[in-house]
Amino acid sequence: MQSRLSATHLLRHLTLFTFIGIFLLTMVRAAYVLWQFPKVMESNAIVDVFLMGLRYDLALLAILLIPVIVLGCVFGMLNFTRKFARFLVVALLMLGMLFLLVTELITPAFMVEQSMRPDLPMLTSIKDPVALLKSLWSAYMIQIAIGLVLFVLVLVAYWARLEVSRLLRFALAPLSTISLLIVGILLCAIAIYSGVDPAQPPLSPTTGLISTDTMVNEIALNTGYKLLYSFVSPFL
Repeated sequence: MQSRLSATHLLRHLTLFTFIGIFLLTMVRAAYVLWQFPKVMESNAIVDVFLMGLRYDLALLAILLIPVIVLGCVFGMLNFTRKFARFLVVALLMLGMLFLLVTELITPAFMVEQSMRPDLPMLTSIKDPVALLKSLWSAYMIQIAIGLVLFVLVLVAYWARLEVSRLLRFALAPLSTISLLIVGILLCAIAIYSGVDPAQPPLSPTTGLISTDTMVNEIALNTGYKLLYSFVSPFL
């Protein structure tokens, strides 16, 4: 009889991704709060910035985790697709972490120049990205270098924590895996809608208008969710 793994084996990786994502996004948000501390204090919104920010962070992480939950559970239950499930889980988690880090890495330039996090129309309006990167590098060489080093360190550390060789060594037990699939999708939906009413639209960047100051509202967001929302908003 083939050995089976409990779905908690996959759940641990989903939880790790969630906690790392929340930690990184919160630290970035804290840095922006320190940078714009007078404005945040004047708005009397320092608590709201982090509480609203947590809602956006959970929504972003839920979007990134949905394909991992679905594909990891479906293919992880079958022994002959177990290795394919491992590839999908590792690839999607690493791509999710990469997306999270890249979107936050490009944000400071927009926050400094335009006092806004970038959205899809803003990025697509850039005519010469190479020239823009060169100008940013010449203006913020030290800051960008530090950001790139931290970027690489986080990715390497996260890759090490995935323990790829031990991931899905055996197929997942069907009962616990189906339970994880159902509960996981439900929790992700609640995070994306920031509530339990499916009649309401998904969490919108305008929901985070906690202040009359645009910069304070932008700090409460995260760039990944703002980009994804701007991509799908024409279809909502």
